[in-house]
Amino acid sequence: MNSRIASNDFEFILCECRALFLKKKIIKKYADSVEPQIQQIIQFLKKNRISVFPYSYTKKYRISDVQIEKDENNGLLYAVLNGRRLYLRRGYQSKYRAARYVKNILLEQDPESPHCYLNADFMPEENSVVIDIGGAEGAFSLPHIDKMKHVFIFDCDASWVEALNATYKDYKDKVTIIKKFVSAHTDDNHICLDDLVKQYHLENEKIFIKIDAEGDEINILKGAKELLREVGNVKLAVCVYHRQEHERKIREHFKGWRITNSEGYMIYYYDFDCKDPYLRRGVLRIEKTP
Repeated sequence: MNSRIASNDFEFILCECRALFLKKKIIKKYADSVEPQIQQIIQFLKKNRISVFPYSYTKKYRISDVQIEKDENNGLLYAVLNGRRLYLRRGYQSKYRAARYVKNILLEQDPESPHCYLNADFMPEENSVVIDIGGAEGAFSLPHIDKMKHVFIFDCDASWVEALNATYKDYKDKVTIIKKFVSAHTDDNHICLDDLVKQYHLENEKIFIKIDAEGDEINILKGAKELLREVGNVKLAVCVYHRQEHERKIREHFKGWRITNSEGYMIYYYDFDCKDPYLRRGVLRIEKTP
């Protein structure tokens, strides 16, 4: 049975309160660990409150450093990242809340972050097709848009789709925004990756897939059997922190592929099933071996 992940303000606050009791348990469990990455976490927890990203690098990101502007033409707030406007959904009417959101994007994708999808050795290749599952604001594809052949961004939240259309309005020829769930099957509200490949004739393309789907990652991969078997040049950045067992299961799913992980560990206490061993890898970087 899947564990439950916080999905509203009350549940997030409840998880924050529960997390206060995890700190002593984690310090006690890992006090004798000789792994440098874990000792780094223990030293952080001894001096700071518990955090999903228990590392000192997070302190260099401040809300006050994020500049938020309002587009008077559409009423949406935006930040400028990589020289381009990144729009936020209409629910963000407070510049403070918008700046906090953007700060968290930057923090998550810092090279030292356990949530960082990419590094210097693992990037979408030039002229690749990018499939961004769990697109939200679309920050993942924005830095790479000029060198990509095409980008597919999936999100089912209508307010995020509006923001995505604003962000990528100058790239309509190479960005397709799809308001469907990526899943193990295809119907009016869902599409599987195998059917996406067939529909858009992507069989011979270089494909990069990012999956950050709030715990639905394994179900999504069930719909990609032909893609993973038939397409020769495939890379995936898959989040594994949402569920306790996901790192093990996804490593097993890609047995024989080259797999590396992002730096360090996360303490994902927004999962109500956050329990011993507490520390989780954030992202697996996966690619086919020759």
